[in-house]
Parts: sequence; structure tokens; C-alpha cells
Amino acid sequence: MATALSPEVMRVAELVLKDLAAQADELNRLDGVAGDGDLGVTATRATEALIPLLRESGDLAPTELLRSCGMTLAKAIPSSMGTLVARGFLGAAKQDVQGEGIAAAAEWLDAARQAIERAGGATVGQKSMLDAMAPAIAALEANAAALVNEALEAAADAAEAGAAATKQMEPAVGRAGWLTERSRGNVDAGAWLVAFVFRSWANRTEAGD
Repeated sequence: MATALSPEVMRVAELVLKDLAAQADELNRLDGVAGDGDLGVTATRATEALIPLLRESGDLAPTELLRSCGMTLAKAIPSSMGTLVARGFLGAAKQDVQGEGIAAAAEWLDAARQAIERAGGATVGQKSMLDAMAPAIAALEANAAALVNEALEAAADAAEAGAAATKQMEPAVGRAGWLTERSRGNVDAGAWLVAFVFRSWANRTEAGD
């Protein structure tokens, strides 16, 4: 897919970023259970860096836009989460996508997931953002032929279920890896963030506002 993303897709992306920024306090709270308590700060900085980029880059091909997002985040947010998400964008930018629409989104997201997994050292089941990301991608793949709203709703449901499941998991990497007792019984902040993004994506696409 060489053509630029549609103005509607770009508009929804900006709305999702704004929704995410509004959750900064909750993200900080969740991250503070067994982390540094600054995930909301990281998310806010990400939105502040990405929204202007989206507004200025509407004519870029998707892979070029993904690469620009990754490079921008790497410079703007040199934290562990910022680095992981930047690697995800850069990994997606390298993907030779064959599908269109939801199928293409699933391909890019899965390439991002693989890049994050390589960079972070965690895998699904080890209490990380991957536990919401992987089921959401699987739902997109399974609903690639469905209406966009239906596919996104299924992905959001899957991501939320995946995030909720992290309450019963024990972290294997990062600061939470040596604060297992504090982490146990609580949702992973990164997984919650991913689930929130998918839900916002579904809601904003459906509402069209």
C-alpha cells in the first residue's frame, strides 16, 4: 500500500491520541503500583510529539509515516516504554504489507508486536503490553473481512480481556519483575494503555466525531 492514509484515518488517529492524553493520571496510578509511576507522563509526551507530526505528514505513505513516528518518539521519549513503542513503529515500517484496510492494520500491528517483543525481552503471558496487543491483533485478523467498526469492536474487546488477564500474571522483565508481590492482582499498566487505545479507536471510528 503506497498511497497516504485517508484524512479520516488521520483524524481518528489524532482523536485517539487526545483521548490517551486525557488518561494520564490513571496511567500514572496504574504504573505506580509496581513501576515508576510515570506512564501517563510518557503518554502525554508521546501525544504532544505525534499530533503535530500527523498534521504535517498527511501525504506520506504509511510506511514513511510509521518510520517518522518511530524516530520522533525515540527522540522525544527516551524512556523504556518510549523506546519500546518507538521500536514498534519502526518494526511496522519495515513490514511489506500485502493487505488493505483492517488486514493491513493487523499486519503492521503484528510487525510492531514482534519488534517490541524482541526489544523488551517479554513474551505473551509475562504481564506486559503484549498481553493486550496479541489478542487484539488476532481479533483483527479473524475479522479482516468484517465491517471496520465490527473488527475494531472485536479487537477492543479482546484487548480489554487480555489486559484484565494480566491481574493473574507475574511480570518477568522490568522494575515490576522484582516487585512481584506489589504487581500481583493488579492490571499491567502497559496492557491497560493498549486496551484503552483499541477501545478509543473503536469508539472514535464508530462515533465519527
